[in-house]
Amino acid sequence: MDNKIIWHALEYKRKEKTADWYWAVGIISVCIAGIAIFLHDTLFAVFIILAVITLIMFSRREPKVMEVELNDRGLKVDKEHYHYISLESFWVDNTDEKEPKIILRSKKTISPLIVIPIEEYNHEDVRNFLLEKLSEKEMHEPLSQKVMEKLGF
Repeated sequence: MDNKIIWHALEYKRKEKTADWYWAVGIISVCIAGIAIFLHDTLFAVFIILAVITLIMFSRREPKVMEVELNDRGLKVDKEHYHYISLESFWVDNTDEKEPKIILRSKKTISPLIVIPIEEYNHEDVRNFLLEKLSEKEMHEPLSQKVMEKLGF
């Protein structure tokens, strides 16, 4: 029988955005698009407007509940599989006791760090399970992810 740990986690922590947030995004994007038009760069202005529309649509979306499974072959997050052979190391970041996270270093260059919240499971059990499969190396969340969380994503 397979040795496995399964839990559910939100894709991202949802933060309610106020009308002020939408106004700020709108004003900033209109200013940037206006400057681009003033500098005769209409393609960049169109790009800014499309990016802001996408940003607003994404900000209104509810986070998905992901099923996370650690088993003898690797890690499964919904339909995405990460085999242990494609991972270098892991770290269980429990600096915030309420929201511990697994940080995995992948051998892939496009997405080298994978951060997964451990919401429903004891982080020590997850750590002990991963110690049997991967080396433990201290890592921290990428700055870009922290910035996105501060901005409400």
